[in-house]
Amino acid sequence: MTQRDRQGWAIVGGFFLASFFIVGSGYDTAGVFFTPLLKHFGWSRTQLSMVTSAISLAAAVVGPGIGWMLDRFEAKWVATAGAAVCGLAFLMASRAQGLVWLVSAYAILGVGAAASAMIPCYYVISNWFDERRGLAMTLAITGIEVGGTVMALTASYVIAHAGWRAAYLVLAAPVILIVIPLMLLVVRSRPADAAAAAAAHGAHAPAAALSVQDGLEVGTALRERSFWLIAISYLIYAVAGTALVVHLIPYLIGLGLTAQRAAAVLSITLALNAIGKPSLGALADRYGIRLMYGLNLLLVGCGILLLLDADHPAMLTGFVLVYGLCVGAPIALMPTILADSVGLRRFGSLSGLLVTLGVIGSAAGPIVAGAVFDRTASYVGVFGCFGAGLLVAGFLPLGCVPYRQRATAAAPVVQAVC
Repeated sequence: MTQRDRQGWAIVGGFFLASFFIVGSGYDTAGVFFTPLLKHFGWSRTQLSMVTSAISLAAAVVGPGIGWMLDRFEAKWVATAGAAVCGLAFLMASRAQGLVWLVSAYAILGVGAAASAMIPCYYVISNWFDERRGLAMTLAITGIEVGGTVMALTASYVIAHAGWRAAYLVLAAPVILIVIPLMLLVVRSRPADAAAAAAAHGAHAPAAALSVQDGLEVGTALRERSFWLIAISYLIYAVAGTALVVHLIPYLIGLGLTAQRAAAVLSITLALNAIGKPSLGALADRYGIRLMYGLNLLLVGCGILLLLDADHPAMLTGFVLVYGLCVGAPIALMPTILADSVGLRRFGSLSGLLVTLGVIGSAAGPIVAGAVFDRTASYVGVFGCFGAGLLVAGFLPLGCVPYRQRATAAAPVVQAVC
C-alpha cells in the first residue's frame, strides 16, 4: 500500500468517526429523545418534529455556501470549524428551556454537520478515490448508522438514569475531544500530486489529473437531466428516511411494543447498515453505480411497505432486515453517482446543492409524518406514500449519463492520414 493509499484510508477513518459522533448522534438519537421531551415540555408531535427538522433546514441554507468554500479553500479548516459548531450545539441543547431554544440548538447542529461530516466527506473522498470510490464513501458514511446504534443506546441509558440534559452532554464530549482534533490532523482536500497538477495546469490538467480536474461547470450540470434525476430521487429518499428515524419508535410503541423494545428495533435497523452500506458500495464499484443506486432505493421502499404490517412479527422482521440493510446506503451512493455523472471540477458546489435539496426533504419528512398523525391518529397512510414514492424513485437513476461517456462522445475523432 502506497503512502497516498494509507493517507486516503486514514481520511476515510476520520470521516467515519465524524459521521459516528456528529450525524449518528444528532440525527439517529432523535427518536430516543422524542418521548422524554414530549413529557417534559408537553409539546405536540408536530412541534417536536420541528426540532430535528431544524437540522435539515439549517444544512439546506448553508449547503451551497459550504460547497463553494470547498471548491476554493482547504477542506480541513471547513471540517474542523464545523465540528466545533456541533460540539457547541450539543452543549446548547443540554440547557434548553423551551422550543425556540432547542430548535435553535438543532439548527446550529445542522450547520456544523453539513460543514464537517457531510459535504466535506463527499468532496474529499471523491477527490482521493476513483476506482474504489463507492466502497470508500460507504465505509465513511457507515459511521452514521454505527454511531446511531451505539449513541441511541447510550442516550437511552443516560436518559433513564440521569435525564435528557445529561444525555446531550454525553453526545457533546466525543465531538469536542475526538472529532475536532481528528479533522484538523487528517483531512486534506486532495492528494498532493493532484493538488500540484491542479496548480500547475489549471483547467487544462493532463490525463493523470483528470479524475480531479475534469467535469462540468455548475451551470452546465444544472442543464443536464442527470443532475435532476439524482436530485429528485434523493429528495424522495430524504423525506421518507428522516421521517422514519423520528417516528419509527412512536409508531412501534403505538403497535404495542415497549419503549425499550422499540428503541432496540431502531438500533438493530441502524446496526445492519454497517453490513449493508459497504456491501452496496462494493457492488456499485463492480456492477455500476446507476444500477445499484436505483436498486437500493427500490429495496428501501419495499422495506417501508413491510412496516405497514409490523404488528405481525414476520413482517417486522422483514422490515428490519430489508430496510436496515439498505436505508443508509443512498447517503453514500448519491455523491458517488453525482461524481460519475458530472465529474469533479465543481463537485463541491454541486454536491452542496444536492445536499440542500436532500435536507429540505429531511426537514419536511418528520413534519409531514407528525402532522398526518396529529390529524388521523395513524402513520399508515403517510408511510405507504413514502414506500410508493421510493419505488418510483428507484427507476430514475437509470436515466443518468456517465460523464466519461459524455466526454468520450464529445471528443473529436482523429482521422487517419494516408
